[in-house]
Amino acid sequence: MAGKVNGIALAAAGTGALFLWSGIRGGHVLVNLQDLIQGRQPADAGANPITGTAFAGTLDTVTGPNPTGNQIAVDALAYQGHCYRFGGAPGRDGSGCWDCSSFANWVIGHDMGLAIPGHKPGGYDGSAHGPSTLLWLAWTGTGVTRIPRSQLAAGDLCVWQTHMGIAISNTRMISAQTPAGGTAVSGIDGFIPEALFCLRLKAAARPLPAGGGRKK
Repeated sequence: MAGKVNGIALAAAGTGALFLWSGIRGGHVLVNLQDLIQGRQPADAGANPITGTAFAGTLDTVTGPNPTGNQIAVDALAYQGHCYRFGGAPGRDGSGCWDCSSFANWVIGHDMGLAIPGHKPGGYDGSAHGPSTLLWLAWTGTGVTRIPRSQLAAGDLCVWQTHMGIAISNTRMISAQTPAGGTAVSGIDGFIPEALFCLRLKAAARPLPAGGGRKK
């Protein structure tokens, strides 16, 4: 990085995730920051610390308070079983393996055509990983609003320092988990041993843009 760190990177570092990686793995802060922002697994990092038991089932209906949020959740549920790869990008056709944040980027940015960190509405095609969990947390106040855990509903984002998922109800979410588990539904509480941030897309309270909805 040659000693240069942009503003959004510094905001992301403020979440503590950067120091979690660097402290646990003994890596260099600026090197890890560059890796995380670019959607790569830090060179000295181990597997994403996923814990908990996945919920083996599907939801027939999604009934949250926000229609666009419901559509996000229904779209996300269609990807159960899709493959996982840390730092993976879904590709233009969605066939590539993804990780937790690139899965969320694909559903929200590509399928729904909504803005995601660093990409305007309709501007994300999945050919790159896209924003990491750090950048989603740094986006609070711009494109997402932090909400209390009690208000979490379908289409909202469950974001930890090292993982994120899309809520399908107040108690369950779908996320890209591990190479073995792939993209699956799980409970929310206790799934990751870190502080949970509940985020609501500001666009979720508005109708989808023209042409919004799952793209083939």
